[in-house]
Amino acid sequence: MRTLFLAALLPVLVVGPAAYAKDDEPCTRAPKEQWLTTEQLKTKLTEQGFTVSKIEIEEGCAEVDVRGKDGKESELHLDPATGNVVEIDD
Repeated sequence: MRTLFLAALLPVLVVGPAAYAKDDEPCTRAPKEQWLTTEQLKTKLTEQGFTVSKIEIEEGCAEVDVRGKDGKESELHLDPATGNVVEIDD
């Protein structure tokens, strides 16, 4: 029983609770003064191996179109205060 519970909990621990946020909720509640600039977000993603083609910040969420090292295109939703990924749309 304990193993089953830990197996069910693993995706929450790995992906993080922010990935399960509702679509109408912002990616952050931090004030705009604490947000990273689009250049800072781009630099952070580039350092992780992504090619960034577009960044928009609206309604408390940074939406970024990227291409990964494997050539796959995705849209990432980031917390603009930390740059952490909240959601991935393939």
